[in-house]
Amino acid sequence: MPRITSSQKDSVFINCPFTDEYKKLFHCIIFCVLACGFRPRSALETGDAGDIRLDKIVRLIKESHYSIHDLSAIELDGINGLPRFNMPFELGLVIGCRKLAGSKYTNRPILVMERNAYTSQKCLSDIAGQDLKVHAGSEKRIANIVRTWLFQQSKRTGIPGHLRIQKAFDNFYGALPDLCDGAGIDDNEISYPDFVYLAQQWLIEQNAASVI
Repeated sequence: MPRITSSQKDSVFINCPFTDEYKKLFHCIIFCVLACGFRPRSALETGDAGDIRLDKIVRLIKESHYSIHDLSAIELDGINGLPRFNMPFELGLVIGCRKLAGSKYTNRPILVMERNAYTSQKCLSDIAGQDLKVHAGSEKRIANIVRTWLFQQSKRTGIPGHLRIQKAFDNFYGALPDLCDGAGIDDNEISYPDFVYLAQQWLIEQNAASVI
């Protein structure tokens, strides 16, 4: 596993649904980013009530060279029949930075995913022309998409292959309840910082054992 660092060029802003249904896919993205040697960033990483959410998102965008966006939640939900606009809005902020904020943001790579092909274009026609990746709700596809994208965009050597990362994620997720129990954490209510810490420590230990 590549060494995990914390500089801006290693930070990956993750913009995705924070729902129970999506939780394992979110965890897969985090794990894959860590396994590739990058630092995942999310609005969930701090719980400061005085930190206005939009200000937090803008700060994370500024501090992250890469960004991953999953527009799955624009699909109509079963409760009120309305989509959630948070994900397209945050994607718009990143694209706006690239288009309007000068050369500092021009070359920052963006990965856009969706659950089903062409869903986003039906309600967000301005996104036409973007190369959206379809994951079909599969952790294996997400691991492949995210790993391949980071490898291509960073041009770094030493990033594990997607099959190794997929296997490592399955092993880690199987061990997660015991890891949480050992840390005194409810695995059903695990926080973002706790998940990142446990995943990072597990990867470090497995790397030492030459598993990944």
